[in-house]
Amino acid sequence: MFWQTRYPTILVSDALEVYDYIIIGGGTAGCVIANRLSKDPGVSVLLLERGGVKGGWFSSIPLLSTHFVSDGSRSRVLRSTPQKHLGGRTIELISSNSLGGASKINSMLYNRGIPAEYNSWRDAGRVGWGYEDMLRFFTRSETDLDQDPRNPKPYHGTSGEWQNRSHNVHFWDHTPRIIRATTALGVPYVDDLNDPSQPAYGCAKMHYTIDSSGRRSSTHTAFLPAHLVRSRGDNLHVCTPVLVQRIDVSSNDGASGETSAEGVWIQSNTGGRSRFVRAKRQVILSAGPFNSPQMLMLSGIGPADHLKGHQIPVRKDLPGVGSYLQDHVGVPVQFRIPLRDSMTQLQLRPWLIIVVFFQYLLFGTGWLLGPFPELAIFIQSRLLDDKSRIAMRTKEDKDASLPSNLPDAELMAIPGGDVKKVIDGGFGFLNVTLRPTSTGSVRLASTDPSADPTVDPNYFATENDWQVMRSAVRFSLRIKHELAAHHYAISDADVPAGPTDAEMDAFILSRSLSANHYSSTCRMAPESEGGVVDDRLRVYGVRNLRVADSSIFPSILGAHLVAGTVAVAEKCADMVKEGDR
Repeated sequence: MFWQTRYPTILVSDALEVYDYIIIGGGTAGCVIANRLSKDPGVSVLLLERGGVKGGWFSSIPLLSTHFVSDGSRSRVLRSTPQKHLGGRTIELISSNSLGGASKINSMLYNRGIPAEYNSWRDAGRVGWGYEDMLRFFTRSETDLDQDPRNPKPYHGTSGEWQNRSHNVHFWDHTPRIIRATTALGVPYVDDLNDPSQPAYGCAKMHYTIDSSGRRSSTHTAFLPAHLVRSRGDNLHVCTPVLVQRIDVSSNDGASGETSAEGVWIQSNTGGRSRFVRAKRQVILSAGPFNSPQMLMLSGIGPADHLKGHQIPVRKDLPGVGSYLQDHVGVPVQFRIPLRDSMTQLQLRPWLIIVVFFQYLLFGTGWLLGPFPELAIFIQSRLLDDKSRIAMRTKEDKDASLPSNLPDAELMAIPGGDVKKVIDGGFGFLNVTLRPTSTGSVRLASTDPSADPTVDPNYFATENDWQVMRSAVRFSLRIKHELAAHHYAISDADVPAGPTDAEMDAFILSRSLSANHYSSTCRMAPESEGGVVDDRLRVYGVRNLRVADSSIFPSILGAHLVAGTVAVAEKCADMVKEGDR
């Protein structure tokens, strides 16, 4: 438990001269694709990860491995550009820095999104991307530990590598109270938010990517455990830490006007000589929504004027690269509650961590399983009346298959808070806009591949996003009043000064933060509409090059993105293998 054998990686100098497939980025998607492609012992696969393995025992403890509680060694922290619509504030942006990517540091929430998310992609012309098309990719990777393996629900898997589960008891007294309060406000309780028959909005019990032993189930531990990599050592090589300098892209061949991805230039993170590794079949880019567009631009694929400004030879003028960035922005409201009902106990009574630690170590129970949030409330702001109650207009408003019913706000119940503000027990709702109409960009800061790109999320550039956030904050305050009315000891700690739009906006401006759900910087769409990849994830105008991570989402999902990203990786691996038959 406390010791580990060395994870089987190779050095840059040990890489072969040629592989069938080269995968850039060993994050959430890259681990899945490497697993699937290397199943064929006749296929050689090289997985390149910049951040290192960074496994270790603490990376498996659900709560302690989460970015906000961990030592930060598995995270990469950037700052946005000054945000024009947030008074010039810069916002902290969190990405991953190890094998397994965001699945190793996130809040472990397994949330696919309602069927309408994918049906909206299908209706926009993305062939093969509707919910019915995508369901098998969700179930293939999944083992839902809540299911009876002898009689599982058809929309859940029970034999996949990636495990998830819910908690069968409430950790907090406020959880059932919130369920009752939201039900009174017209929001139904949803026991399984991944059940496609559930309504389009609801107060949902959360499911977590935690395995049967109570450990975090990241795509690293699920899809590329050491024993699997070791057993496939003849055809799967994991090279980390490594710096990918660029994809080697040929010049236009004249006949088709297309270029071709020939391989990659790589270098050890500690320096030394660069070397070229050739891809016999394809290069697959899965470096994430910041670094995938950065890598394309460093390789001469992107907006021509921007590339020329950095003296990078243009191989393919593709304006959509790094454009259309979307993120979920959050605004926390905080309240005081009884200390016994809040995780701030661990801050105010630090000796309790010893009890909690041994509870997890000996029995696999307790707070270290990461019980926050226990609930997430998904709403359609258009259905809220002037008293912040859900007023359903027709039965169709609940239909989760209709794109018109996509939820546009989420309220996560957080059993903690800023001790300086709450003083005693802390509790809050993180109000999140799920369907922002604002879009931002990722651009090169320099031609140095080790440098962070310039990221401008362009938060709150549209009135729609302000309106949705105002509605979400008002709804969270309405829930608080409902709780208080039913004799729960709750009072304001950090809330808007008043109910007017101006007072709401001042609060939103000063409290906004990133929910760290980035997408759409290499989006799947027609090239004429700013697309970077086609429906088979092939980069326009560049043969033998695909992108597969959350950057390809045509638009951001109204969900936590890790489940959707794994499904994209599964689908990409299938398409790659289909193309080779």
